[in-house]
Amino acid sequence: MSQAVAESVRHLRVVAVNGTFEIAPWADALAATDIAWWGAHPHAREFAGRKFTSNVVKGIERLNIGPGTCSGVLGLEVAKTLGATRVFLLGCDMHGSHYFGPYTGRLRNTTDARRKVHMAQFAKWGKENPSVQVFNATQGSALQCFPFADPPACGG
Repeated sequence: MSQAVAESVRHLRVVAVNGTFEIAPWADALAATDIAWWGAHPHAREFAGRKFTSNVVKGIERLNIGPGTCSGVLGLEVAKTLGATRVFLLGCDMHGSHYFGPYTGRLRNTTDARRKVHMAQFAKWGKENPSVQVFNATQGSALQCFPFADPPACGG
């Protein structure tokens, strides 16, 4: 994920996941499941779009998608809630670190074992939501449960 990738889809409806709201502050919505993440990013509450979590976080809309579900899957659920029938995943490479590097401080980084659980969560969500076409637009992504495609007007 990068500023350039974010800007390339500015003309589309966008759900930012976790820290990507900082490179896409114009996004329609922000999805972050982790209570600790919201605590470590109090400025995220100032995000102008709708804000979603799957936990109980005061002042943040809650979507009940099950305990321990990753923020990327919450992002898919938010897109569906906002009426999406076609979604392109950007920056979802599932190889290890975040586009900005590992978390520091009190936030935990995802282990390899937990990442496999997250990939299974994406696959399950896809099977349970056949009315939403999901495409992985992240070149080299380890997430294989969705077909790969370039998002509209992104090129590449």
